[in-house]
Amino acid sequence: MAASDDELRRELQDLKEGIRTAVHDIGNPLGVIRMTAFYLQKGVPENEKQVLYLKMISDNIEKIAAGLNVLRDMSDDSPRGAPPLTDDPGGDGAP
Repeated sequence: MAASDDELRRELQDLKEGIRTAVHDIGNPLGVIRMTAFYLQKGVPENEKQVLYLKMISDNIEKIAAGLNVLRDMSDDSPRGAPPLTDDPGGDGAP
């Protein structure tokens, strides 16, 4: 059975809202990463601050990965059951 125009409009509106939310959820962590990278490049005199900044970068990379998973889940073309994105630099699950 074909969806009505109203149903399609609602689905499109829901999709747009989901994309806006995901973009926001990805954009904020990118801003934090940019800021912390800037401070690290300027030179951080205290080791404790450097550790804090690196943790902030790591935490925000996880937030970006979560946002990308949301976008992937919104896509009809993505395979269901695909493994979630992680911060694994190799991407193969190897430590």
